[in-house]
Amino acid sequence: MIDVGSVPLPVLGELGSEGQLLRADRPLAELHLRAGGIDGGVLACPALFSLGQIVSTLQMRLSRAVIVSDGRENLELWVEAEPSGENVRLTILSWRAHSRSTGLAAPEAPPATSAAQFYFDHALRLVGSRGQAGELVSTEDFGTHAGVLFAKILGEPPSEVIDTMSQFRVLEPKKIRRATGNSVEMSGFPIASIDGKPSGYICQLSVLTDRPAGPADAIRADKSGVLFGRNLAPALRQPLNRIIANAETIGGELLGPIRQNYATYARDIANAARHLAALVDDLGDMEAVERADFSTAKDKIELGDVARRVAGLLALKAADHSINFVVPDERISVPATAEFRRVLQIMLNLGTNAIRYSPDGSTVAITAEAHPDCAVLRICDQGAGIKAEDRDRVFDKFERLGRTGDGGSGLGLYISRRLARAMGGELTVSDADKGGAVFTLRLPR
Repeated sequence: MIDVGSVPLPVLGELGSEGQLLRADRPLAELHLRAGGIDGGVLACPALFSLGQIVSTLQMRLSRAVIVSDGRENLELWVEAEPSGENVRLTILSWRAHSRSTGLAAPEAPPATSAAQFYFDHALRLVGSRGQAGELVSTEDFGTHAGVLFAKILGEPPSEVIDTMSQFRVLEPKKIRRATGNSVEMSGFPIASIDGKPSGYICQLSVLTDRPAGPADAIRADKSGVLFGRNLAPALRQPLNRIIANAETIGGELLGPIRQNYATYARDIANAARHLAALVDDLGDMEAVERADFSTAKDKIELGDVARRVAGLLALKAADHSINFVVPDERISVPATAEFRRVLQIMLNLGTNAIRYSPDGSTVAITAEAHPDCAVLRICDQGAGIKAEDRDRVFDKFERLGRTGDGGSGLGLYISRRLARAMGGELTVSDADKGGAVFTLRLPR
């Protein structure tokens, strides 16, 4: 039996169209056999099998954490799955023992040197994290490019680090001073897929502190009066992420079958915690955009690429409602000057709203247009639309137009318009020709 702590990563495998394990590295092959599988048979790990079937059906690349069992212990894996003709390729980037604790343990105090690992795909987009990463990233950061993510964490883009990652070379340990005053040490290495080509990158970041900072230290360190987004939000995300993980483990019956009503309760808990986590993120963003000194980067971006990324990141959510995304052709190029991360944030919010308020089976279209004085992104849905008298009010803080129970906080559009204006642009809404709402984001060229 292979020691969990010594499993060489990545662990590779390939599934057939019916979920049979065609080939696999030794750790995955042995896991399959210990779980009751047979050589060449259907993969005996339900969570991995289900992920393979989803990827095979949707014909799109997915990355996610799964928990599997071999009858003796539970393992937590971070898996990247991608279609390969009729087959599905698996790349396991993280392999560790999963605690059997059924309770929700209190967060542990951070050590003097806290390490976080970040997993990026072939395009250097964040697809996974572990360790102390929960204190540094939020759910909105997944899908973000490494350069944007580390600019957020460190306060300035570490160009030499991103260059090394982009070339899929080993990143030797490098000490970097953060804008907050403390230092981090970064290191990383590329990962290869089954065909030997680079398929991603693992980066480790160790936050170097003399001692754990307490609440009084946080207040003293922050002279601007900003407390929630920088100091309280990370402390709230950690227990919320723990609640979500435990509730999903219970609701998904990954540790064994339970009564159906209990599984439903657990899924409700996970959804409620996700709502709170999103609200924490929104409150942090609201605090940031309302600061007098808030500013955005002036990146050179391409709006067609943004539209296609948004559709990709929302593909699973759209598929749940049989909603089809229409995006600009790859031959269309609409350059703009704006902060990539913030534009993506705005469009993800608009795309999520379009899915939330559109009928199942409808179409959401994103278009990109170049004008003499600006560049434009439009997102059009086939929902009920927004009344003329509500088109300004919909951008007000905490405004939900009387809607309840839809999971929104009433801050998304308010934050989105503030971000658009901070970048020298504007966000407006109008009616579509055939019903529905059209949100238009104008940005400088």
